[in-house]
Amino acid sequence: MIDHAESAQPQPRTTVQLLTDRTFGPWFVGLLTSNAGNWLFNVTAAVVVFRLSGSALQVGLVSVAQFVPLVVLGPFAGAWLDRFDRRRILLASQVVSASAASALAIAAVVVGVDAFPGAWPVLLCAFGIGLGQAVAAPALNALVPALVPDADLESGVALTSLTFNVGRALGPAVSGLLLAVSGPEVAFVANAGSFLVLIAALLVIRTQPRPGPEAGDRSVRAGLRYVRSDRPALLLLLGVAAVGASADPAITLSPPMSAEFEGGDPLTAAFVSAFGIAAAPTSLIAGRLTRAWGGWRIAAAGGLITASGLATVALSPAVWVAVLGFGLTGSGFVLGVTGFTTLLQRRVPEELRGRVFALWSVAFLGNRPLVAAIDGAASDAFGPRWAMLFAIAVALSGVLVARRLRDRPAAAADDRR
Repeated sequence: MIDHAESAQPQPRTTVQLLTDRTFGPWFVGLLTSNAGNWLFNVTAAVVVFRLSGSALQVGLVSVAQFVPLVVLGPFAGAWLDRFDRRRILLASQVVSASAASALAIAAVVVGVDAFPGAWPVLLCAFGIGLGQAVAAPALNALVPALVPDADLESGVALTSLTFNVGRALGPAVSGLLLAVSGPEVAFVANAGSFLVLIAALLVIRTQPRPGPEAGDRSVRAGLRYVRSDRPALLLLLGVAAVGASADPAITLSPPMSAEFEGGDPLTAAFVSAFGIAAAPTSLIAGRLTRAWGGWRIAAAGGLITASGLATVALSPAVWVAVLGFGLTGSGFVLGVTGFTTLLQRRVPEELRGRVFALWSVAFLGNRPLVAAIDGAASDAFGPRWAMLFAIAVALSGVLVARRLRDRPAAAADDRR
């Protein structure tokens, strides 16, 4: 006998159907372009700062400047997201970041980066971009359930992650080309322009309505109380933190690894691109793998692959082996972030989504200042290969967190395996 209630449940749409959706399609294109611009900036800024200072620690300070605002403002941004229109808040944050990127682009074109009085103009721009991203980071994830039906949530999370990883491939590739042909000034201009595409997308899309804010506690403390009282949610945030920290060498340690191989700026871009190129196809299947095998298994596999990739880079006798290692790291990264994030999306109450995903942003990106400083300082002291050991240990800690989730079936009611 046919269960009509079950057969009436909407089926997940294909990737093509999602990408041609009138809401998710513009979102995907805008976010992809913006993320490519972000990584174009990250690589160009790393190259320029390393050129001006010769220090991997100062390269790490770019991440410090970019992500310190997230640590300070992120939790408050989450409270705003649970009270006001998330799309409009995200739009305003992009205007702030675009303004900072435009200021650096204008300065670079007028005087040239080689005339900069040290690395501080780049660090100042990174801080300005970070102010906008402190609000954008939690908003990007909090908005996803309003862009797709519930049946498409895993794919929506994975495709949103795909924009970061394709951007991580395209941005460095474009950066390497522009650095070789036109110089960093043009790269900074291209980054400033990339924000406009996401701004345009946010102006045209319409999100699904959500319940109005409840009369209960809408403070930042309420989100913290929820995470403290919900052990699986805390474990998920710890797992996300491990994923974010273990991916840092792809940007902080790429310039000194390139210097060891005497590859110059294009090889730096190639290392970061390898991370994104391998991550992109992984993102296309990560949603299906998560539905089929369960989030904790996918997250654990991601941590093991990430650790293996970093070890490959650390032991690489040739450039092509290091490129392969960064590619493995990218694949492991996207599996880890998709597994942990999907479980959290399924678990968190809607009225707390903004605040919890603000904590997600702090966990995922907010540790970058400390991690980048540790990676950079370790590289300056011992070399980039030895510096990889810290990230390898962090990736393996993410595997342990995922295995703890296996013993807590309440961590994801939808995880049937």
